[in-house]
Amino acid sequence: MFFFSVPIVHIEAVAGDPVYLPCDISTDEPGDQVLLVLWYREDLGTPIYSVDGRERDFSLAERWSDENVFANRAYFMPEKKPAELGIDHIRETDQSVYRCRVDFKIAQTRNSKVNLTVIGKVTMY
Repeated sequence: MFFFSVPIVHIEAVAGDPVYLPCDISTDEPGDQVLLVLWYREDLGTPIYSVDGRERDFSLAERWSDENVFANRAYFMPEKKPAELGIDHIRETDQSVYRCRVDFKIAQTRNSKVNLTVIGKVTMY
């Protein structure tokens, strides 16, 4: 059995602020392209966000966000280097380890993790 180490990035965000979770979707294979990007939260078994370009050009990919996790707070930015999942108005309950899975037409599937720590807002009196 083979175990591949998955790179992990640590990110801190302040509750209420936007946060950007990186996900490398680049490929060096000639003629290759991204087919599907899936985001998972460590404590949930099913995807929480997806960008599906299997039936169309990736720039027109269908995006879906789990209503119980990010709902309409999340958006994917494939033009960034690396690509990013943006999440608006981050909440303390969003703190978790997230995994980004990228399926390519040719290259091997790539996984990366983001350990998101959310810091509560401090109010001064």
